[in-house]
Amino acid sequence: MIALQRHRQIVHRVTDAGAARVVDLARDLEVTEETIRRDLRVLSEQGVIARTHGGAVALETEDGRIDLPYDERHIANTPQKNAIAEAALELIEPGTVIALDASSTACQLAKLLPDQPLTVVTNSLMICSALANRRQIEVICTGGTFDPEAMAFSGMHAIRTLETLNIQQFFFSCRGIDLRRGLSEANDRHAAVKLRTLESAQRCILMADTSKLGLASTVFFAPVEIADHVILDRSEDPTPRKFIDQLRNRNLQVDEAPVQLNR
Repeated sequence: MIALQRHRQIVHRVTDAGAARVVDLARDLEVTEETIRRDLRVLSEQGVIARTHGGAVALETEDGRIDLPYDERHIANTPQKNAIAEAALELIEPGTVIALDASSTACQLAKLLPDQPLTVVTNSLMICSALANRRQIEVICTGGTFDPEAMAFSGMHAIRTLETLNIQQFFFSCRGIDLRRGLSEANDRHAAVKLRTLESAQRCILMADTSKLGLASTVFFAPVEIADHVILDRSEDPTPRKFIDQLRNRNLQVDEAPVQLNR
């Protein structure tokens, strides 16, 4: 594969997923990590993508967004998200108050929830819709300013709603996990809602597929240690394994969900 073809593949992958890691690109494109780093440097200088520690992210659009539309996020890494959601489901007890963020993984978890006594707090319109016919589940929508791309609410009204609630568990994701700088999101509006929920919840469960390990998006909103429990998809690749070991060395509870690719 010549450099131009490789550059097109890299841009396509970063744009589709919102971000990509050097190690994954090198493996998939069958070149060295140093080659990928040079490619990313060239593409960054051309203004096509933005480099990050360990990879690259999609550039912001004209209105300042770097987040992908919900439909695009929903189909990325689907088997991994399904496995993570199934593992998270085992942590939920009937009668509790849980919060779900507007991530596609949290939406998958919402679809798995049985119709049993439960209170679900969310800023996601998709999750509200997914739970509409679960008669025993009380759904509290934060309200706020609606973002049609993310299909979610943010802003002061959403934050004020969260301040009034006693949330026992918060299941959330993020755009990137950096061991030094922490968890990051695509924009400050959604980062603020996520941070306020983290501050309100008694226990916080981070759900993230391993493609997010080592990535950094636009806004850092919390240290990794804010999560009481981390659920990842199981990976045998050396780089994710090293990262997971580093998470465990920080005394974080880390579970790895087995992925069934042919479901």
